[in-house]
Amino acid sequence: MTRRPPDPATKTGRAQIARQARRHGYSHNREEFEIGVTCPLCQEKVRGPENRYGQTVIQALDELMNDHLLRYCPKGPQQ
Repeated sequence: MTRRPPDPATKTGRAQIARQARRHGYSHNREEFEIGVTCPLCQEKVRGPENRYGQTVIQALDELMNDHLLRYCPKGPQQ
């Protein structure tokens, strides 16, 4: 039985992709308050603010990846 890749068009699929991206590592620049993670679909390095509104780093990374998938990823659901 082969697994299907996560679907970026669904909320569950985007959450799976975000977890997958974090598993492969992320950057955390504490001096400039910036985080970054590589999109597993398009291999683009996605960067954003470290902490907004009391979020944890993991929550901020997931939100950053979700936004990237919905708006900017060439392999995202908008394509």
